[in-house]
Amino acid sequence: MDTQELTLEEKLKALRDTYGAQLPSKLAEVTEFWAHLCEQSWDWTITENLHRSVHTLAGSAPTFGFTDVGQNARKVEHVLKEWIANQTSPTESERHTISALITTLTNVTTIPKRESESETDTATSAWTKCQTDTHLIYLVNKNHKLAIELAAQLSQFDYRVKIFNDSSNIDTAMKMERPAAIIADASGDLSGILLIRGIKALYSASIPVIFISKYNDFESRLQAVRAGGDAYFVEPLDINPLIGRLDQLTQNREVEPFRVLVVDDDHSLATHYSLILEQAGMEVAIVTDPRNVIAMLAEVRPELILMDVYMPVCSGLELAKLIRQQDAYLGIPIVFLSSETNLEKQFQAMRMGGDDFLTKPITDKNLIASATIRADRSRTLNTLMVQDSLTGLLKHTKIKEQLAMEVSRATRTSTPLSFAMIDIDHFKKINDNYGHLTGDRVIKSLARLLQQRLRQSDSIGRYGGEEFAAVLPGCPLENAKTVFEEIREAFAGLIFLHDGKEVRVTISIGIADASHYLKPEEINHAADEALYKAKNNGRNRVELDLHKDVTHSH
Repeated sequence: MDTQELTLEEKLKALRDTYGAQLPSKLAEVTEFWAHLCEQSWDWTITENLHRSVHTLAGSAPTFGFTDVGQNARKVEHVLKEWIANQTSPTESERHTISALITTLTNVTTIPKRESESETDTATSAWTKCQTDTHLIYLVNKNHKLAIELAAQLSQFDYRVKIFNDSSNIDTAMKMERPAAIIADASGDLSGILLIRGIKALYSASIPVIFISKYNDFESRLQAVRAGGDAYFVEPLDINPLIGRLDQLTQNREVEPFRVLVVDDDHSLATHYSLILEQAGMEVAIVTDPRNVIAMLAEVRPELILMDVYMPVCSGLELAKLIRQQDAYLGIPIVFLSSETNLEKQFQAMRMGGDDFLTKPITDKNLIASATIRADRSRTLNTLMVQDSLTGLLKHTKIKEQLAMEVSRATRTSTPLSFAMIDIDHFKKINDNYGHLTGDRVIKSLARLLQQRLRQSDSIGRYGGEEFAAVLPGCPLENAKTVFEEIREAFAGLIFLHDGKEVRVTISIGIADASHYLKPEEINHAADEALYKAKNNGRNRVELDLHKDVTHSH
């Protein structure tokens, strides 16, 4: 962790040094523009170039610690802005005023203030991720048999469980290895309640706690709340809601980093934003030429665009409107980053397609917070549109789109690709015998198991009803078979409860790979045929498509 912080500090220092080395030429450019205006008849093109130069300085200089340069550039910018707005040549007195301001600007110290470094260090260290084992669970229960059974169920969902039948060893264990969560028995003499109170007092109150109890009365639940419990389940346990709550509390599933596109013609400033956001765990792409934005949108698929307002070629306002012309990008939030302080112009920017306006200079902490809030909201809205409401998996149309995209990529790069079709065996009987609520729990359990056992790079969808599909890029057929054999066995080991009775369910799986197929429809059909073979051969098995008698469609 120290190495990562040091690396970031070195990168930011290199950016400051580079900016500081370039600053004299930037100030010389301001002086040159002003000299041209004083020597010739008033030229509005040169005036706008001068305005752009001081506007850029006002926004970028404070970010790299040159606060005085930024403040003085801002004063020049305000005067020039009025002249440009009125399109009236300045009087002799006004020229003397601006000349004095530019002299002050160009003579100001170019040594960055150290405060900016400490502010950056504080902001980034506050966002540094804690290295925690999100799979380790402490299970505290005097009933050893029940603890063994529950641990076996939890292990099917990739949790590693340590069992404690009393509190004698848990203190030593806590000092050695911190768990992601604690599941404790709250029944009987409230020993579990007292234990958790002690742990919360001695260690971090942030460790999530789930209580299990025989009792469902108000007083028992209140005691659990007062002890710091985050969830409460009554025996006999249904594993599905318990796992769901455990996933939420531990954030056990890996979260894909937010994707951000930074559009700013000032490369140093764009790089600074990129480093700060990457340190916060985001994936960032930079565009300094507005003409390259559309191509980058298709490649990066950003969940947030951070855009400067004043740029050459076209303004940020024009670029936002251009982006909004395409339906595919209507939902991507655009946040303008500019030193523009005029509220009317900020509102105009948002009317042109922006979602928010942040004023430069912006602290690293505020930049991270603003980007996180907007990207998270964007992802949530997108999720509602493309994901199945019951399982959280991709909808039928979306998983087929993912298959088509990955088949194209596999063909282009000559890399392996496997596609699996998964079906719950005798699902109609489950609904008929145990009801649709039990059927929904079975479907959600399989969805969660697939999410936990497959990679973040894999795509999983609910194909329809009790049928699922998974796209595994870079995965050869035999490797996919090994993975899905493990998933099949894990699912068969799950226990579902209905009226106190245990219910077990199995799945059948068919897998095909893209090496013998040119079109997504072909590999889809091949996996479906393999699934049909699995069902015909007795169910609860994995079958592969072996490319027999394959003819390609050209």
